[in-house]
Amino acid sequence: MTNTKTQAGVQTSPALWPTLTVAELAAHPGNVRDIEAPADLLADVKDSGIVEPLYVVRTNGDVPQVIDGFQRLAAAVAAGLETVPVTPRPVIRIDALTPHPKNAREDLDLNAPFVESLRAEGCRIPVKIQRLDGGVLQVNDGNRRYHAATDAGLTHLPYEWEDDDRDAAGQFLDMITTAQHRKSLTKTEVNQAMFSAAEAGAQVGRIAKAAGVRQKDVKTLVKVRSDEKLSAAVSGASSYEWTFEHLAALGEFADDAEALAAITEAAADDDADEGDVDWAIAVERTKRDKRTKAETHRAELEATGQKIRDAEELSERAMPVWRLRGISTEEHADCKGLVWVFDERRADRYEPYCSAPGLYGHTVPEGGNGSGTKTAAEVEAERAARAAVKKGNIDWDAAEALRRKWITDLIKRRNLPKTTTNHLIGHVNNALLNASWGLDELVKEPTTEILAAFLGLSTEQAKDRGSFAGHVAKDPRRAPQLQFAAIAAVREKCANRSAWRTDSQRAPWTRTPTGRWFQVLAALGYPLTPIEQSVVDDEPYDPSKKKPRAITTGSEPEAEQETGTDEEEGEPDAEEADDPASDDEAAA
Repeated sequence: MTNTKTQAGVQTSPALWPTLTVAELAAHPGNVRDIEAPADLLADVKDSGIVEPLYVVRTNGDVPQVIDGFQRLAAAVAAGLETVPVTPRPVIRIDALTPHPKNAREDLDLNAPFVESLRAEGCRIPVKIQRLDGGVLQVNDGNRRYHAATDAGLTHLPYEWEDDDRDAAGQFLDMITTAQHRKSLTKTEVNQAMFSAAEAGAQVGRIAKAAGVRQKDVKTLVKVRSDEKLSAAVSGASSYEWTFEHLAALGEFADDAEALAAITEAAADDDADEGDVDWAIAVERTKRDKRTKAETHRAELEATGQKIRDAEELSERAMPVWRLRGISTEEHADCKGLVWVFDERRADRYEPYCSAPGLYGHTVPEGGNGSGTKTAAEVEAERAARAAVKKGNIDWDAAEALRRKWITDLIKRRNLPKTTTNHLIGHVNNALLNASWGLDELVKEPTTEILAAFLGLSTEQAKDRGSFAGHVAKDPRRAPQLQFAAIAAVREKCANRSAWRTDSQRAPWTRTPTGRWFQVLAALGYPLTPIEQSVVDDEPYDPSKKKPRAITTGSEPEAEQETGTDEEEGEPDAEEADDPASDDEAAA
């Protein structure tokens, strides 16, 4: 506690306490008693000032009335102090108190946010104390506040006296009833209180300390609740307890009404949890990112004078360049029939078409232009199929972003439960000793890129695969996580979009091992998204059907079942399966 000095060089109140002038207090006759300050008290006051605040209340007419501290006021007058520290409620020095020897609460849970809130705002709820034989002042109720206040560096606590007729048995019953009668604020209620405090003029730092949260989180909350559209989105799912991370995500979509509606709808579901909202946000982020990339690609094409067409503008003869025989995209760049069409399935780029392959001398695959004119129903069915593929690809990419973030966080964690560590070791051993999971992919460039991201390497560090081991932590206890990262990178490289397809583009040689990989992650605690769950269940994925995100039980992972490897299936590997021809041909 820091002391300050008056102009006369005499100590005034510590910064923790408000002050009143001695003149204002002395002006009220009831405060100046016909008493003389004890010599030792007067000497202390002259030397160190008033360190114990006077208990002062306001009476009718806003007159300050001293309830406790008459001798200290007399000493202040005699010492010539200008101001004295005051408190509007009774407080007592912590070092004068003794905690209850049989406090019912075994776990005091003196967490950092609680201690920090006391340090910032002081203790607001009085402890209940009792005077025992020998003058001991025992804390009967408020032992957690007592210990946390000590850790926070407080010197005083507000207090009230225990009823004189309360026996020892009653003290223990009070511990039960006071605990049961307290109800913590919900996350929503805390957020509302923080916003109200900000509206009332509280600074961000003060709110953060009092609530035990980051200043960044307070700023996010204030930004969202101050914005009419964002606040409406939060209110639209009032029963959902919005996390700061999710509130920040809403801020990303302040100008996207459709995205806000989708996220709000997910949060408003009666059974919604954080995983469901994570999923909705991931989908909207994926759509936004794809839209941004497509807009950038279009601008690049327009800047070079390329012709851009809508798919509906093309004749039935038009064909994507990758389907033409004997000519590459680069070789077709000079063709007069070159046009660029938005790639509906990938949704993040435009792809080159030839508007009339036969006219410009290109060879088309047999049956490449279809057979005959399609009926309206057939055209509509194809359009619906393309839309489903587009939506499924977006959901797949969103799930991939969530999944890889979860794996990255797992790899970064310093301490893992023993069961989790054992499961990681078991999976790595299985993959290495059984030569399973397509480990021939380990050194390929896409795998290296994924692994670098899992390990948190910089762009420069990621350039040299041979130096990866030198950039990661040397703690041998993290070896299982680092080894698992390498296996996970292989699996993620092979888990491409074709894994979710069950139409004519189905790829069981990708889907089957990907489903086993998802089971490994689910056993480790990863909550599968609906599209990932469909792969595990080997069921078609319908993007239009709303399904909740999988809930993990947190139980000990089961032993994984190996039913074969990518190579044993005798089909094309994952790299071939990701070729545009295999992914999009049916819907082209």
